[in-house]
Amino acid sequence: MWSKIVAFFMSVIAFFSSLFGGGGGKPAEKYKEYLNQSYGPDSLQTYDLYVPTDRGDTPGLILYIHGGAWTSGDKASYRSVIKDIAVNRGYAAASVNYRFLSQNVTMDDILADVNAAANAIYDRAKTDGFTLLKMIAAGSSAGAHLALMYAYHTPADAKIQPVAVCSQCAPTDLSDPNFYADGMVFQNNYLQLVTSVVGQNATNETLAQYTARYSPVTYAAAAVPTVIAHGQRDNVVPYSNAVTLDAALTANGVKHLFITYPNSGHALENDADCAERFYEAFAAYAAAYLS
Repeated sequence: MWSKIVAFFMSVIAFFSSLFGGGGGKPAEKYKEYLNQSYGPDSLQTYDLYVPTDRGDTPGLILYIHGGAWTSGDKASYRSVIKDIAVNRGYAAASVNYRFLSQNVTMDDILADVNAAANAIYDRAKTDGFTLLKMIAAGSSAGAHLALMYAYHTPADAKIQPVAVCSQCAPTDLSDPNFYADGMVFQNNYLQLVTSVVGQNATNETLAQYTARYSPVTYAAAAVPTVIAHGQRDNVVPYSNAVTLDAALTANGVKHLFITYPNSGHALENDADCAERFYEAFAAYAAAYLS
């Protein structure tokens, strides 16, 4: 079951590699590198961080959260991406690992990991004279879900304020009945997956009640500016999740851009014109909200 999710996650690495690429090439001494930094006792509680040294002492942060159905994936896949952002675009950039869902790790634990990682990144940068006050959170699939949750429902003790979020194919409404539709990857075991996510003995009757807490759409009233990308033929996370989030953001007057990939599935494998729009929107949001 997870192999399809992992395959998608790997397919978007090239996407992010081109997002901010192509700018200039500064000397290597123009950035500081912090790899495999620990923010907790578990071996998965680590982050990578690159900080440009010629952008002043308050560069904005772009934080990537990897996908993999909350059960797999690795921050190292984004290492070349975050280095390029720091070297060529002047933003601090980081990618984080987090503990995976299991009998001993809940979604609350994973969300706490994201916050702990962001706070540790703030402290690490501050030690070297850089103050990271604002961030854009980004991710794909499960990583996008975590990015949205963090940006929309930021913990009170967060040291870096999310000012925008860029999301690809995120689960935004875990109670969406379209997860059970014919042809969906999780059609026959979605209840099992969501039970793991919510940490409850969920049934079809109680699913909506239990899943609201972990659905980004629940927090749309507190949302930050958002770029949404979703394939209309997605058979992992139904396209209706993106439609629901778009409607909720619209109802709450939140600035956002909804980019539909009409010919693509969960990997956003087609629709090059839509991909280009997403690249441009991400870069524009960075320029607007991290300056």
